[in-house]
Amino acid sequence: LHLSIRRQRQMCIRDRIKTCRELVDGARKKIIAESIGPDHSDYELYEHLIYYLIYQDITAPLDRFIRKCIEKPESNFEWVTYKDVEAYFNFYLKPDGKNFPSMYSPEELCGFFFQIRRAYYHTLTSLAGSSVSVTQLRARVWNSIFTHNMRRYLRSLYDRMNDIYTLIVGPSGTGKDVVARCIGLSRFIPFDRKTRKFERNFMDAFFPINLSALSSTLIESELFGHRRGAFTGALQDKAGYFESAGRFGTIFLDEIGDTDPRIQVKLLRVLQSREFQRLGDTKPLNFEGKIMAATNIDLLKAIEEGTFREDFYYRLCADKIETPALKDIISDGAEEMEKLVRFVAHRTAGADEVDELAEETLKFVRSQLPQNYDWPGNFRELEQCVRNIMVHGEYVPHATKRSVSGVMDSALKPFLDGEYTLNQLMATYVSQEYRRTPNLTEVGVRLDADRRTVKKYLNNKF
Repeated sequence: LHLSIRRQRQMCIRDRIKTCRELVDGARKKIIAESIGPDHSDYELYEHLIYYLIYQDITAPLDRFIRKCIEKPESNFEWVTYKDVEAYFNFYLKPDGKNFPSMYSPEELCGFFFQIRRAYYHTLTSLAGSSVSVTQLRARVWNSIFTHNMRRYLRSLYDRMNDIYTLIVGPSGTGKDVVARCIGLSRFIPFDRKTRKFERNFMDAFFPINLSALSSTLIESELFGHRRGAFTGALQDKAGYFESAGRFGTIFLDEIGDTDPRIQVKLLRVLQSREFQRLGDTKPLNFEGKIMAATNIDLLKAIEEGTFREDFYYRLCADKIETPALKDIISDGAEEMEKLVRFVAHRTAGADEVDELAEETLKFVRSQLPQNYDWPGNFRELEQCVRNIMVHGEYVPHATKRSVSGVMDSALKPFLDGEYTLNQLMATYVSQEYRRTPNLTEVGVRLDADRRTVKKYLNNKF
């Protein structure tokens, strides 16, 4: 069915392209015959159809070029397809020696089309699933790249997005770093007509740093850079991320909620003035790139507690994205879990093993975990589940005293008030024991019950 739908869509696209080409070719003949010109009401439509046809014709070369850049991020390759774009442009907008005005130059079109194709590639290959939550997340990411008004973006905003800082929030393990990469690797990069190259390989323009994993001195050194002798171990001058990012680079500050207040002040200055200094130096330098940040901490609560600066927060949250929990994604239907498991299995074991590993994982999850297991570790936990099953043939969720006590705390009041039915009481007790030892057989042995009975009460509970 999916293959049939895909073929139908391809046929629709081919038919649409054929119709557009016929319309454009007919309009071109009228232009040559001077029956229509730039002031004609149909000219703008003619120009837009040309752009559509150019994009459709260079989609495959763009995809190959994107994969080439990913494979060799240290290289900035010449894009030979530009000559086809230029030829297309001249054929339709300079017919028979005429020179009609256009909204964009061939090199501007290349920059836009390259960005659109990268955004399409990264959002579809990195954000798996088709649930409402994932679809909304993709739309949010797309808007963070282009804004909700594409026409306005193409007119004037494409080189102004550096000034919009992005804050990504959500539970731990929900892929905030993946969202950051989608946006950071999909930013506008101009095409240079003289060198036949884009200004930079997009893979070389993303600079992630986990702030919770480094000391304050190392954070400053990585971000701001340092002069030789600025601190013990600074044996030579070093350019930091703010300096290396350049105009088209993106700095991703992961775990921003764990940042020392002193570092927050320095980062705030960069956001406000776009100026910084290397450690041990007084010379001001300009930061030209984009800043993104992520946290699983409630920053508004942190502001109330005095651990996070309010002015820093409001500088960061001009563009805010929230990543959904895995339990919300899979609540849309059983097929969502299957899609995600296959996505992880493909990345873990490769295309040749994806079917077998995905089937093995799904069988284990359905038979050994509670029916509505809430995946507290989110997508990161699902990845570990697939890897454990591939290596060991089983997965044991991480049970903590906190999770056990959480069940008992929520169960105590209705128990004391006599609100439980016998089945509810049994289901609550079985769920507590399962959280302590997440294995149906072991729980059954301890409770003197077979595993089917244990699973029945677990499914009733969850």
